[in-house]
Amino acid sequence: MLIAVQGRAQTAHEVSAGGDPSVNDFKITMLSLGSGSSRFTYERAFDPRHSAEFTLGIIGMGWDWMNDTHSEGLLVKLAYKWRLLPQRGADSWLAGLYVKPEFVVTHFDYHPFNARASSAQTTFQGALLAECGYQLVLRWFVLDVYAGIGPSLGTGNDNNYFHSFMLFPEGGPLAFTAGYRVGVAF
Repeated sequence: MLIAVQGRAQTAHEVSAGGDPSVNDFKITMLSLGSGSSRFTYERAFDPRHSAEFTLGIIGMGWDWMNDTHSEGLLVKLAYKWRLLPQRGADSWLAGLYVKPEFVVTHFDYHPFNARASSAQTTFQGALLAECGYQLVLRWFVLDVYAGIGPSLGTGNDNNYFHSFMLFPEGGPLAFTAGYRVGVAF
């Protein structure tokens, strides 16, 4: 049963809970911090089944223990989410099992394999990923776990790492991603 309140539809559970559902979240990709970048995601729900995400990654703001490179650049991700199974009992439109297409573009300079003295190499790579995941929302806390695969084009690099995905097979045409984000819903 849906009840209209202030021009926005709410489920009976949300109305009985006495509050508006959370429709925004801000998340940080935790694994990115150990791979030489920091990725920040803002998500906005349009209704209980649809939302969009924008991610900005600052490459060079993190500790690259994976490849020991010294990279500097940016990463941008855009995605549209469809929630297939909303999280039961959640007071949020952001929670549940989802699928999403995600467009990723990354551009950075790096010194491969800890070779500071050599000249920097430049990477420009894009990917269109089909991802699935589950986003758990407990009051204000958000945990988003995801994985995906899709085609990729670009210059490639010696490390086969693009601060959001890797190519499979190495240097091949497919991009693979997986990870988790934590954040706050509001």
